[in-house]
Amino acid sequence: MKKKLIFLTLIGTYLIFTLSAPISLAISSEIALDIAEKDIDKPINPSESKDISIKVKYRLDISGLIKRFYLNRRIGRVIAFGFLKGYFFKLLSNPMANLSITTKNPEWCQVDLSEDYVVLDYNSEFQEATIIMNITLDKNAPALQKEYITITAIYPGEGSVIDTTNSTNISFMPAYISNITSVAKSNYTITPNKENIISINVTNNGNGKSMVNLSGFEKENWNITPDQDNIIEVGETKEIMIRVTPPKKFDNESISITLEPISTVENVDDSYRQGNNVELSITFFNDGSLKDEDDNDIDITSAIIIAFIIIIILIIIYLIFRKKE
Repeated sequence: MKKKLIFLTLIGTYLIFTLSAPISLAISSEIALDIAEKDIDKPINPSESKDISIKVKYRLDISGLIKRFYLNRRIGRVIAFGFLKGYFFKLLSNPMANLSITTKNPEWCQVDLSEDYVVLDYNSEFQEATIIMNITLDKNAPALQKEYITITAIYPGEGSVIDTTNSTNISFMPAYISNITSVAKSNYTITPNKENIISINVTNNGNGKSMVNLSGFEKENWNITPDQDNIIEVGETKEIMIRVTPPKKFDNESISITLEPISTVENVDDSYRQGNNVELSITFFNDGSLKDEDDNDIDITSAIIIAFIIIIILIIIYLIFRKKE
């Protein structure tokens, strides 16, 4: 009878605690996330990885006096966390808060956490753990486009301690990778003193729309004018036309051309927009078409001079004979 009474007492105590505690008691808690670099200003290069330190903090929203009751007394632990946990009989040590950590990120961005969850003491003051988040970008990450990684810490709740969640965003942007290639003939035979048109095929293999400027081909007595509308989409090949007017007299000339890609994104520092230059050299040969004209000019001039000399000689001879008469 005595054993039965003890058993019924324990069952009754358990039912009272388990049924009444969730109704009469609701302990709230708080999660905080401290991030070393919440706004990453410098673009991240797809060929590199970035580590960010994150402090995950957790505390119970209770006073110090109430904390001592719930955490330092058996009856308090049973009320807060439940009878079956074994806290009443000290079968388990003090309870611990288990927080899971998740992330949400763009598909071209890989995020790895050093820990997917953290275990912290229950306390009225913040307890913290540090995890490392590693960011790696795919090569097709869109250049200089601001994106976000959302990191979320979740406490699922236990007993009378209700669940809570906190999230925050980390802003970043991928670096601009120009990666343009060019294909052009290495030499042209052109007509001097006339406009000649040559072309360069430029392909954008980078991760952002690019404007390609041409420079470095200034040459005395030459007039070289490239197309100005040289905006090239990712994966596009565009033919850039160049108008070349050489001087009347030249044999052959080599001209170095520099292709300077720049991102079309304008709301960032200009230093982030500059791509890698591409150099190419083109040699121009004189087709000789004006040399024949020059030779003809010389022949006509010579004929006029000779004819003029003959006329003068004939006049002199005429005058001499006339005097003799």
